[in-house]
Amino acid sequence: MEKIGLLIICLLSGFVLRRTPFFDANSPKVLNSLIVYFFIPVITLYQIPKINFEWNLVWLSVTPFMVYFFSFICMKMWSRITHADRKTEGALIMTCGIGSTSFVGFPIFEILYGDVGLSYGIILSLAGTIFVFNTVGLSTGLYYAQQSPNHRALLKKILTFPPLVVFFIAILLNVLNVKIPPVADEVLGMLAAPFSVVALLTIGMQIDFKIDREFLKNILAGQTFKLIIAPLIIYVFMWHILDLQDVVAKVCILGAAIGSMNAVSIVAAQLGLNPRLSTLMPAIGIPLSVPVLFMIDWLLT
Repeated sequence: MEKIGLLIICLLSGFVLRRTPFFDANSPKVLNSLIVYFFIPVITLYQIPKINFEWNLVWLSVTPFMVYFFSFICMKMWSRITHADRKTEGALIMTCGIGSTSFVGFPIFEILYGDVGLSYGIILSLAGTIFVFNTVGLSTGLYYAQQSPNHRALLKKILTFPPLVVFFIAILLNVLNVKIPPVADEVLGMLAAPFSVVALLTIGMQIDFKIDREFLKNILAGQTFKLIIAPLIIYVFMWHILDLQDVVAKVCILGAAIGSMNAVSIVAAQLGLNPRLSTLMPAIGIPLSVPVLFMIDWLLT
């Protein structure tokens, strides 16, 4: 019960704070940068070296690609049915196919499954979602915007992304069985402790349910796929086909249900892929996905 209380208080506090004179429209962006470039590297270095790697962890990397594949299929079918234009189709594929597994997922995984869930969430995000975003995600955007991708620049961007660099370092420490000194580990733990609260406050600040009527049908289609169809596909795959019903499976299923990634919506908008629709997808999907995640966890247990 206290976990639900923390969630509600943080979301409401963020919603209220954003509407006070002390915060402006850029405040969530600043906090997002703090989360990506400070908190995620810290908790990665704190959690990943402690994981006991097993074969089933590979699904944390595979399922984000599955979600994107089905997003491509479903949104192409939707575009054919509704006669949507090319740029709307591209925007839907990108924003429906990639979720905010770090920004939204990490605090939820930690609340629901503790340090183990958070560790699995880090792998899901950095070894799964981030690769989807930087490979097929960007390629889709460039294709629908009719631009030629710069493969060398793309590879450099992937390899120099700070959270990913720290992730590889943490994996190396784990594989080599290098222990972080107790004092340093304790400091990392203290630095990582505020993460869930800061992330949930930031989500609360971004709650905005204003929908332009002209985008309503596409928003409904996108959110239906992202919040219902995608996790259902991963549930059937993990729970019934693979017969995996552990924390790894739960993190994969919940990861598929998380609202659209902010970064992918920004890229889609910058490429001219229906910018308003692209930005509405995470603005609506992220706050909607939070109660959905708790509901899915309740159904699974």
